Amino acid sequence: MRKLLLSLFSVIGMSLGGQTLNMPTLPSAAVTYPLSTKADTVPHSSQGNWDFSNITTDASGSVTFEPISSTSYSTNYPNATHVKYEDGGIFFLGFDATQYTFHGEMSVITTSYTNPLVLLTYPFAVSNTSTDSELNISFTCNGCPPSMERDDASYSEALASGTLTMPDGTVHNNALLVYNTRTWNDGQTGSPTCNLFLEQWQWWVGGYPMPVAQTVELSTTGPCPPNVGYRQSKFLVGNPIGIQEEQMRQVNAYPNPATDKLFLKNHAFGGSEFKIYDPVGKAVQEGTFTETLDYISISSLSPGLYFLFVENHQQLIRFIKE
Repeated sequence: MRKLLLSLFSVIGMSLGGQTLNMPTLPSAAVTYPLSTKADTVPHSSQGNWDFSNITTDASGSVTFEPISSTSYSTNYPNATHVKYEDGGIFFLGFDATQYTFHGEMSVITTSYTNPLVLLTYPFAVSNTSTDSELNISFTCNGCPPSMERDDASYSEALASGTLTMPDGTVHNNALLVYNTRTWNDGQTGSPTCNLFLEQWQWWVGGYPMPVAQTVELSTTGPCPPNVGYRQSKFLVGNPIGIQEEQMRQVNAYPNPATDKLFLKNHAFGGSEFKIYDPVGKAVQEGTFTETLDYISISSLSPGLYFLFVENHQQLIRFIKE
């Protein structure tokens, strides 16, 4: 059965409200998102809604985000806030209230940008555009001659918003379709350049630090290495920071903040299963309510914000553990 899902962050005012993309709230530790992939682009409209439920993916993968302060890379990338690990590469990103930026990478090439490249500005809504470029970026790679430089340009345009149905049946409301291109001109100083053009159709949903779906094509012209171009689509599996939307409603719980026990008031949940999620959608505790017990022990949880989801009743409780 397909689930109509909504990001937990919409509950706390960090969503794609009104189809406007804002800075995601990123975790204080590393978080990994599961992906399914297809070795080709998929057809789609430039207007919502979008239904990919008939798409068959052929592989699985993941993408991990980690605060750069938790890594050994912060010295070389002092202005980045996060590291993204994807497809065997390491990418250095920056998130703040006004923009999403790219600071360099360690993949087939290694770069460190003196000035970051702006990928998106916040807030970002339908008809908004964002463009930026950085020139003469030094890079190294295995087998490359010395004095290699890259020109990097990014263009983003928000085309439409609507409901997005994923290959696994998950449904995201208020997805924002962003058309993005990255143009790279790589070469040795004074020599002809290898020109790479990455065309991306990205569906963003509030709360996530990356598109929940994207279909991309990389093409080349000029003196480029062989077999560089590719076509690929990626889809988030499930909705790690999602909850049921149709019947979501706040229920009474006390005390809030709580220390060891969270009591439920005036609701009979006997026999219902529950899960407790952290702010990035990771399930940290689960169990079943009994007919006689009207509280949940939360003594094992670390202090912070949590969401209790009562599955049989589609009820959500937001609480703080002290």
